Amino acid sequence: MVEIKPPFLGVAYYPEDWDSSEIDKDVEKMLSIGINVARIGEFAWRKMEPEDGKFDFSWLHDVVDRLKNAGIGVVMGTPTATPPIWLTRKYPDMPVEYKNGRRMQHSGRRHACSNHPGYLKYCARIVEKLAQEFGNDEAIIGWQIDNEIYLPENEGCFCKNCEKRYHEHLKNKFGTVEEMNERLNLNIFSQVYDSFDEVPLPRDTWVNPQLRQEFLTSVGQAQIDFVAMQAKILKKYTTAPIGTDQMPFNGMNYRKLHEPLDVVQFNHYNTPDNLWECCLWFDYLRTMKERPFWNTETSTCFTGSAGTYGSIKPDGFCYANSWLPLALGGEATMYWLWRTHWAGHELTHGSVLDSSGRPMYSTEEVKAVAKDFAKCADFINGTRVKTGIALHYSSHCWNMFETQSVVGDFRYEDNLKKYFYKPIINAGLRPDVIDEAADLQKYKVLFSPFMITLDQGDLRKRIAEWVKNGGIWVTGPMTDIRTNDGTRFTDRLHGMLEDLTPAVFKYWFPDKEKRITSAWNDGEEFGGNVYYEVFEPNSAADIVNVKGGHKEVIGSAVLQCYAVGKGFVFCLGTAPDEKDMDRLLSLVCKKANIPLGKTKGDPIIVSPRKGEKTSGVILVEVCGRGGEYSNDAKFKDIISGKTFDGNITLEPYEVKVLEKIGG
Repeated sequence: MVEIKPPFLGVAYYPEDWDSSEIDKDVEKMLSIGINVARIGEFAWRKMEPEDGKFDFSWLHDVVDRLKNAGIGVVMGTPTATPPIWLTRKYPDMPVEYKNGRRMQHSGRRHACSNHPGYLKYCARIVEKLAQEFGNDEAIIGWQIDNEIYLPENEGCFCKNCEKRYHEHLKNKFGTVEEMNERLNLNIFSQVYDSFDEVPLPRDTWVNPQLRQEFLTSVGQAQIDFVAMQAKILKKYTTAPIGTDQMPFNGMNYRKLHEPLDVVQFNHYNTPDNLWECCLWFDYLRTMKERPFWNTETSTCFTGSAGTYGSIKPDGFCYANSWLPLALGGEATMYWLWRTHWAGHELTHGSVLDSSGRPMYSTEEVKAVAKDFAKCADFINGTRVKTGIALHYSSHCWNMFETQSVVGDFRYEDNLKKYFYKPIINAGLRPDVIDEAADLQKYKVLFSPFMITLDQGDLRKRIAEWVKNGGIWVTGPMTDIRTNDGTRFTDRLHGMLEDLTPAVFKYWFPDKEKRITSAWNDGEEFGGNVYYEVFEPNSAADIVNVKGGHKEVIGSAVLQCYAVGKGFVFCLGTAPDEKDMDRLLSLVCKKANIPLGKTKGDPIIVSPRKGEKTSGVILVEVCGRGGEYSNDAKFKDIISGKTFDGNITLEPYEVKVLEKIGG
């Protein structure tokens, strides 16, 4: 492989779109800007295999060699997202079928069903041929499987192949149709089935929500298997790290998806209004693998297709956006794309260079990123993000809320970010965002809001043991209120809460209109949102109680704390206002002996870093309004060379890479 030291600053490059005479010019400009990685190949199946069984990789070797000779590494993409027209002609039933029966046309990308046997056969063949050609090429620093794999329209494919797989999934899970009927209580609406093959696809009928959940699981697993098939082939020919670039949709099981892969790859296109939101994904993705993740796509300026989406970004936005992945545990930022297409679907998408080869308005910021990545390389490579706080985020719960929202149009990720994640990072804290399979032992505090089911493996047992050994668990709202089958418990609301603690559940109810009023023990008003679970009052445990609303719930507890072994459980019954979440964080962190961050901003991303030889913190201002950070330690900013002791001011979109002086 080309010896390129992280961090990587890369671009998506499509040499198949350009005359060969342009390649050397592009390579020269990449070097002048500071680009050290190019992603290529992901959409070029037709040029690699212009006819069935006739392969041509000569043009691709030429491009790889030119990049290699310039010292630019290559991430090679498998081209399976764009099957050529001759393959669609061979298999007219290959395109995805929507739930209304309409099929996708041969046009853009990801239009083939990942469960179609003919498509799978030809995908395996082109991947093997590509791997044979480039598996040992020293220019290849990594592989990308396909492009942005997720469920079509977030619902899946409804073709006969996917229907067959769905029925097989039901049989594998339940064993017998009688077991399925009983566990899902299909007596309701006389939905009892006599065979698995009779279970309809969840199209436009009012199906049992758990059957829709099982369908999402089945079609999601088909995507996971599709990626695993390609990874297995690639591993026969290469030792370079393999990944698949994902967009922010958590309906597929990310942990299962990445089990056969080496590096997590992620694409995002956040704007000034919501840049902080991508940080949840970075905090989540770094927990999937020991190896730092790659941000394989983000925009230098604006996104677009035939027309632009959004508009010009503020000065410094590209710089801050480029730093976020590295601050939060990654080792690569890559832009989509290097050079705007001169024809086709995305003529107005922002890039590093315009289609003419001239700079865009953000190109100077890209140069600054390259320069400062190089300055900070030793610190970035020598440290990792360190935290003692975890926040649960589950693909299984995502799908369960998609099929049974509990409260109206409740959106799992949106509410998780609004009521929990944002207040946590606003407090200057850095959480690991973890799934249900993650190890809990390195954390002092665990927040599990909206974890609608904990009936996943031995999670309940692991949480109980962790708490008894000293962990602090904030549970709820809407946590552990369903079985893994999406059903309610018939003898309790929660699966484990009343066994683990003395808490006694009283009522649950939605309150979108905020008719309930509550207060802390000292009388300060407490604001709840969306939904409530309230508990029998317990003077020794109550922290917040209902003061007004329906007479039957007045006096009930909204927030209680119980000692459990060496640890504590905070039973939280509603989504708190931000000021109340701040107060809860203060209580929890005090018990855990975790210092609260000291920031003024909305928010400033604070990322503590620690390594064997050095430590420090990376700060990124992401809202364009500036802010402050204070810390008693003494730091040197590697970017500017300045030293700081005490209060640190950040300008809009400023980044500071602070290495601790003296330890």
